[in-house]
Amino acid sequence: MLHRVKNSVKSSIKDGVCWAAMFGFVEPYIVPFALGLGASNLVIGIVRSLPVLMASFAQVFAEFFVYYFKSCKKVVFWTVFAQALSLFFASLCVFAPAGPAIYLFIFFMVFYSIGGGIATAPWLTLVGEYLPADKRGEFFGFRNRLIAVSYFSASFLASLLLNVYGKHLVSFFVLFFTASLFRFCSVHYISLMYESPNRFHIPRTFSGLIFPVRGDEGHPGVHKIFISLFILLFSTYIAAPYFSVYVLKDLGFDYVRYMIVMSIGQFLTWMLMKYWGILLDRKGCISVLKYAFWFIPVVSLLWLCSGNFYYLTAVEIFSGVAWSAFGLGVTNLVYEYLEPPLRTRYNSHLIFLMSLAQFGGSLLGGFLYDHFSGVYDHPFFIVLGLSTAGRFAALLHFYSVKKHLVR
Repeated sequence: MLHRVKNSVKSSIKDGVCWAAMFGFVEPYIVPFALGLGASNLVIGIVRSLPVLMASFAQVFAEFFVYYFKSCKKVVFWTVFAQALSLFFASLCVFAPAGPAIYLFIFFMVFYSIGGGIATAPWLTLVGEYLPADKRGEFFGFRNRLIAVSYFSASFLASLLLNVYGKHLVSFFVLFFTASLFRFCSVHYISLMYESPNRFHIPRTFSGLIFPVRGDEGHPGVHKIFISLFILLFSTYIAAPYFSVYVLKDLGFDYVRYMIVMSIGQFLTWMLMKYWGILLDRKGCISVLKYAFWFIPVVSLLWLCSGNFYYLTAVEIFSGVAWSAFGLGVTNLVYEYLEPPLRTRYNSHLIFLMSLAQFGGSLLGGFLYDHFSGVYDHPFFIVLGLSTAGRFAALLHFYSVKKHLVR
């Protein structure tokens, strides 16, 4: 069995590298693709929010699927397969008639988000059982460094393609079709992963399709931290969809400079997780999240100061430090405070809240951006200012509740 577990760890790393390549070809270019299909500012908000909303509600089925099939691996395999298929069909939108194309694109992006969203909680539960508690931070730190290289390489290649052929929609077909191939590779590696026949990680009962999680289960302090995470992400996503619009339209960056500004932070988010992992293994996830809640509001403040390419690159480097702490802290929160049978349920609940925050924040930001577009030359600054205020509110809430979680 030990040999199978070691091979599963290797397969999970290869799956992550393929996922990151898919992510690099897709995520930074969803908004440019939508703009190429003729999306308005309000539709951009919908493109970034509706798929997330549907994925958040799909989370209520994640635990049910795991409970019903008595397997995390089966659920991950088929939902990732569906995600790969949705990217393939999304790539074909470039050949659709101009009017319906954007709506078809949104439709397939919804299924792309649902597939990836449902897969996340069971995947975390499955992989968590391969790792001893004192090695999780180190493992995810190492894995995420490889993910960073894969993501940045894919994103850089995509930017070069768009910089040369960006005026032709067929370039987006190439990006999304290639992304689907990488996701199908993930499907292969997931099929090689081992799942214990004892099924000790499977939920003992099914909590039902209604959230929130019952308050008498698990660690009560976890729920309070979930609220802080919701406030932070809701506030962040008020402005998040419009960084791309601001950089491409207002600042007029070409696709290479756009890629650098939009990707360097995400690249460092994964690269630096190794170092946050050392702190996490020693002091716990709350100590790591503390830095994230302080740093993330500062990032949006710095974006308000200048539109210079080199300055924004430096800001995004700092952003990578902040979101690296956030990502690793959130990933390990459920592992640290909850028993294996509860992890799928709580991970699903957390992903549900985070997705709901992304949808609500993006939709509110879309209405605000559209409203202020006719009043101010740079409505992005109004939206970003409100986002910054919300991030500081999340910091205050986090400090009021973190005492409830003692390692």
